[in-house]
Amino acid sequence: MAKNPNPDPADLSTLPLFAPGQPRQTNPAADHLLRATTRVDQPTAVPPAPAISRSIDPRAHAVAGTIPPPPPAPPTRAAATTRRSAAAMFEDQGRIPWDAVSEIRDAVSTILADAGQANPNLTDEEREAMARQHTAELIRARVDDLARHGQESWSLDLQEDVAQAVFDAMFRLGRLQPLVDIEGVENIDIVGYDNVWLTFAGGNRQKYPHPVSLNDDELEREINFIATRRGEGARSFNASRPSLHLDLPGGARLAALARPVAERPSVTIRIHRHVDISLDDLVATHTMTRLAARFLEASVRAGLSLVTNGFQSSGKTTLLRALADCIPPDEKLATIEMERELYLHKNPAKHPLVIAFEYRPGEGEPGATGERAGEFPLIRGLEDSLRHTTDRLIVGEVRGSEINAMLQAMQSGVGSMSTLHSQSPEDAIERMVTLMMKDGSNATPAYCYRQIAQNIDLIVQMAKIRDHETGKARRVITEICEIQPGEDSYGVARPTLSKIFTFDKATQTLELGQLPSRELLDKLAEVGFNESDLTPYTGEASA
Repeated sequence: MAKNPNPDPADLSTLPLFAPGQPRQTNPAADHLLRATTRVDQPTAVPPAPAISRSIDPRAHAVAGTIPPPPPAPPTRAAATTRRSAAAMFEDQGRIPWDAVSEIRDAVSTILADAGQANPNLTDEEREAMARQHTAELIRARVDDLARHGQESWSLDLQEDVAQAVFDAMFRLGRLQPLVDIEGVENIDIVGYDNVWLTFAGGNRQKYPHPVSLNDDELEREINFIATRRGEGARSFNASRPSLHLDLPGGARLAALARPVAERPSVTIRIHRHVDISLDDLVATHTMTRLAARFLEASVRAGLSLVTNGFQSSGKTTLLRALADCIPPDEKLATIEMERELYLHKNPAKHPLVIAFEYRPGEGEPGATGERAGEFPLIRGLEDSLRHTTDRLIVGEVRGSEINAMLQAMQSGVGSMSTLHSQSPEDAIERMVTLMMKDGSNATPAYCYRQIAQNIDLIVQMAKIRDHETGKARRVITEICEIQPGEDSYGVARPTLSKIFTFDKATQTLELGQLPSRELLDKLAEVGFNESDLTPYTGEASA
């Protein structure tokens, strides 16, 4: 195919900086940045200004392999360390001239492409610094044009917002980035480019008043661009591959559906605000009692296998991170996930030895083994982790075929942990049986029940309740149950549950229930937990 002599500068895939085979230097400090540069013009109340090309020729700087730096850029909100409020962000996004953002972005992209040709060894940090500097220069040229033509100028705040929008478009999540940055947002739900809703901590849901793209087609292209710019973990998103799941920078997870599977492109972003968290932190937020925290900490240290269970947004993953915080730092861990969201490998002070496996989809038709070219299934991550002499195997969220990796991890390692979606511990057992029987291995109910009873010690149930005092949503542990073998009935021994802690709905506290089995108590005793702590007496259970 003949090469297009006039590539669209908005399409960075046509620029030399992103050409196939182009050497690229990686920088661990910037690995979390994604690039999103699809054009997203948006009508605005700010009057248009003449093109900035009269004073800035992007290619004129790339001479003799050098690019002289422009004057230092003024401080922008990109350097801020705190998240901006929802009210401020809503107002700012409504006044940004998106046509100017696209024009400046294209010009800076051209400069960076030439810089990449002149110096292939530019690091990500150097590219970002160069982009900020040239963006500031182009914004000053734009402001000068507005003043010369007698048009309304840009305030300093607006100049900062435009500079940040250009940076986000080039290196982060484009027009989705401001939504992620809004203080207190936990979920972002998009059903079409102009139908965007934000869910805040506490459960309040609010409509975002601005579109996040030019139209639905552009939205799908933007999501595809984000997904395909993840290096070796790149994934495609289009009508042929209409379902997408991936982790985003800063502790977030994205799920997306493209047309025609969905009537309009639909995106859900779940933002994990509590990546570095402990059981003490959850006690402080009244998620559990101090006694329950001591019991769970001892369970982790004793090497028990746990499943955190609950519906979406009930706090399962946050609890799993807090449980992992109890693992001694000298243990070597392996996390095995469809999309990375535990982020234990991001905290080397607490977990210096973590191998973070992530599922990778393949391409083409399945081969003789049933796998596609380039595919990395979770079960292979489990097998590889055993070769790496890991002390603990943690399989993240179990939604389907992950059940096999979870059970094998619990068979093969000590103290494995996972999360599951269901309403109660009883339902969790049935859901695991259903998932095991769906995987095509011809497992029988008797086999499934036996595997669950033999390999899982505890189920910790999470739920989101309405606090009686504050009226706000609160995530709590509602049950901590031990799984014990059941009696055989016609060849099937369904496991039974011993409810060690149960949630009192009237008092909204976690109360003591049944004692664990002698076998479990003996394991806890080995790490210093006293059986007498689980003997009901006044005050301790609700402390």
